[in-house]
Amino acid sequence: MFDDFAEKTAQAITCAQELAKRLGDESVATGHVIYGLTVDRSVCLHHIFQDLNVDPDMFSGYVQSLPREPGVPNGPFNRHVTTVFARARDAAQQLGGKKVEPEHLALALLSVKAGSCYETLKEFSIDPEYVQALILQAMGLDPEMIPEWF
Repeated sequence: MFDDFAEKTAQAITCAQELAKRLGDESVATGHVIYGLTVDRSVCLHHIFQDLNVDPDMFSGYVQSLPREPGVPNGPFNRHVTTVFARARDAAQQLGGKKVEPEHLALALLSVKAGSCYETLKEFSIDPEYVQALILQAMGLDPEMIPEWF
């Protein structure tokens, strides 16, 4: 399922799955994925959130306080996460990537205006579009190059 994902992207997903399991959740939600993307210090999203005074543990702690998202019958990822995976693949293609890098996954994740990631960002007063612009800048791209999914 993740053959087209870079190794660091797959590691982020594994961290998300481990957090979901640790919290006793039936499926991996977007809040788990944002945690997985921020826990690796070599990924730009970790440093962006550090600059915004948000630690990865803050994500895991707040996600734990949210109402549990329902499990899904055909896999470990909820519907918002499957949308994120599809958008991440689109982002990689549109931005000229050969693999889905953590930055592509983060751009896609921040485009979903529902779910535990979105609720967590609202709680921390973080504008997803601002973070998307910072990610594109970190990639050496113009913030105007954000893929349009709508």
